[in-house]
Amino acid sequence: MATSNGASARRRFSATNGVLLVLCIMSFLMYIDRTNISTAALAIRRDLQLNNSQLGIVFSAFAMTYAIAMIPGGFLGDRLGARKMLAICGVLWGVGTLLTGFAGGLGTLLLARFVVGLGESPIVPASARALTAWMKPDQRGFAQGVTHACARLGNASTPLVVAALITAFSWHAAFVILGIASLAWVGLWLWYYRDDPADHPGITPEDIARLPVKVSKTRVPMRWAPLLRALWPATVVSFCHGWILWFFLNWMPSFFAQAYHLNIRHSAVFSSGIFLSGVVGTTLGGWLSDLLFRRTGNLRRARQTLITVGFLAPIVFFIPMFLHPSSMAAACSLAAALFLSEFVTAPLWAVAMDLAPNHSATSSSIMNTGLGIAASVSPPLVGWLVDLTHSWQPVFALSIFFLALGPIAAHWIRPDRPYLGEPEGESNAAASGFAAQMDAS
Repeated sequence: MATSNGASARRRFSATNGVLLVLCIMSFLMYIDRTNISTAALAIRRDLQLNNSQLGIVFSAFAMTYAIAMIPGGFLGDRLGARKMLAICGVLWGVGTLLTGFAGGLGTLLLARFVVGLGESPIVPASARALTAWMKPDQRGFAQGVTHACARLGNASTPLVVAALITAFSWHAAFVILGIASLAWVGLWLWYYRDDPADHPGITPEDIARLPVKVSKTRVPMRWAPLLRALWPATVVSFCHGWILWFFLNWMPSFFAQAYHLNIRHSAVFSSGIFLSGVVGTTLGGWLSDLLFRRTGNLRRARQTLITVGFLAPIVFFIPMFLHPSSMAAACSLAAALFLSEFVTAPLWAVAMDLAPNHSATSSSIMNTGLGIAASVSPPLVGWLVDLTHSWQPVFALSIFFLALGPIAAHWIRPDRPYLGEPEGESNAAASGFAAQMDAS
């Protein structure tokens, strides 16, 4: 009986689950290193004597490199494979985090953030390539939701972790410790992951038979024009969502510190609570999108519905921010807004995987360029608006505008029409076979 139970447990925790777990750890660490600067900003600003506008430029330094390197990084990820690409990226972002800890002025701080941006830029597209090879179409929304939920958990943990490290040591030491942790993940990734599931020592024939996309041993030619035509609406949607997301990621601790005069620990508690709501919203959005796909067999409806809800519903919770609510009321309202806006994340990333399974890193990077551009524009503009008006209300008004624009662009997203560069018999045949299987059931 014990042997039987042990074998059953091993079957339940498959190699697929192991890959998902390692990617979840990556997402958690990556987003801590991506957003640690926002919590440390209060200490860095005081130590290096920066104003809000300069702080916005520091935030933007990461995002500018992130946006510029996005498509080249995704293309390189498709060429090298997820295993090599994520290892290279992990080393870069880990080293960049270490360098942040040694920054002694605005120039060295900008350089360190450039390196972090360069390393993290292709991470999620390369992760999407890994998930495409290891996940069925009706699991992709959930897989994206779980990995992005771990990223949001990293966001939620960052204020508490970084504030504790700064209090115990210094902001310099906080970045050194986090950089070492990220470099350790690279070793775990190289040890466990394989680009082709068939090469993994823990894979079973049953697992391989369930995978819809077989890893091609020959390079599939890229057709840029049809891929760009298929992805431009998702890229616009990504920009609108990126504006909202990066406002939360970069400015929440500073918002509570400046608007409500809270210290770093109290600002961290409020910010962490808000980010925790994003963990739930991201997971739920991916799960609901896959559930709708299984129930209806309509891929377009499954992705578009959740994206539209994720844009329109948060507007209701941004409106109270114009009524000067208490700090607790503001935190609850912003938590609800982030929870709902995160419905967009997993379906949007699943769209890039649905459209081009054999070029999923490139397609994901094209889509995510919109978020990278938003991340480049949002931080300095938010800092400038707050310095100019001495108020956060113009920032909330501009955010509502992008929340209203997102659903318009989402109307043109067509994940049910894979781009024409996919070879016959692979992505289209897999999608058709999966749809036929659902119809039969």
